[in-house]
Amino acid sequence: MEGMGLSIKKLYLELTNKCNLNCRICYRQSWSEVLMDMEEDVLTKIYEDIQTIDISEIVFGGIGEPTYSKNIKKALRLFEQYDITLTTNGTIIDNELKELIAKNVKTLVVSIDGLNKAYEEIRGYDLNKVLRNINDIIEAKKNLINSNLSLVIEFVATKNNIDEIFNVADLSASLGAQQLIVSNIIPQTEEYKDSILYHEDYDNKMKELFNKLRIYSFKKGIDLILPKYKITTERYCPFIESNSIVLGVDGNIYPCYRFSHELNEYILGRHKKIYKYSFGNIKNTSLLDLVNSKQYQSFKNTIYSNRYPSCFDCDFLDGCNIPETNDYDCYLLSPSCSDCLWSRRIAICP
Repeated sequence: MEGMGLSIKKLYLELTNKCNLNCRICYRQSWSEVLMDMEEDVLTKIYEDIQTIDISEIVFGGIGEPTYSKNIKKALRLFEQYDITLTTNGTIIDNELKELIAKNVKTLVVSIDGLNKAYEEIRGYDLNKVLRNINDIIEAKKNLINSNLSLVIEFVATKNNIDEIFNVADLSASLGAQQLIVSNIIPQTEEYKDSILYHEDYDNKMKELFNKLRIYSFKKGIDLILPKYKITTERYCPFIESNSIVLGVDGNIYPCYRFSHELNEYILGRHKKIYKYSFGNIKNTSLLDLVNSKQYQSFKNTIYSNRYPSCFDCDFLDGCNIPETNDYDCYLLSPSCSDCLWSRRIAICP
């Protein structure tokens, strides 16, 4: 079976779609889904299914907060043989979980979008409590001989917080972070639709800022990952290109985070409705059979070979209603990726 089609190298697992915070820039601002944790039997089946697959990385993330899941500790123990990436807001980590993260996680990604007041305005939480949790995990790592944990800080950039980026770079260095990831916001609400930095009016400003930030981060010893600050024709799907798949909290497999929930986007001020698009459920079929299905392989090959339209390069965009949803594009392909901002590297996922 493994020789059929293309296998999976990176598996994103959404342990829960719940979250203890209500961040103003989050995708959760534009959805109304049933809140739930991934069932234990689904988690166990995923583990069993990947034993015959050469998985290189497991990412515990999604739109929910993985440490808010009742199964987070079980998951970290169950998948300990793999390279685990944990994306988290860092707010609800008890002592047992700190020890487990230090022992079993390879990459810890913590979201910090500014310091003190700027952080609290976005996340409604005290940053100092997050920093204490991070430092406790780092101390726990020091007591382990074989821990290979790396710390990554992720910053979502908007007009409102971009002035905080050098402060966050300083904080990253002081924490001993190996990497700082900067991603642009994809607005979910009217409130934030005009807060984007990837606009032609900001080209020169962002170019100058990013050049300074590269030098600054280099001197701090931090690996800096930056998004693009203008939309270009070149496309690269980070999920397809890395042989990744998303397993949602419901057991459905999705091609990416964007299609794993029903939500709203504002793309250069234009409203777009995003519908969920699944290629099957792991409860009924093996993971390998799902990703090697004709339906998924056809979709994957289309995206990989760039045989789909580009709304940003179309002269008829302003008068077209097809991009109002991701149902289909003008080639009649479904679902539509024609104006995806991840493929333009405007937005970045760990």
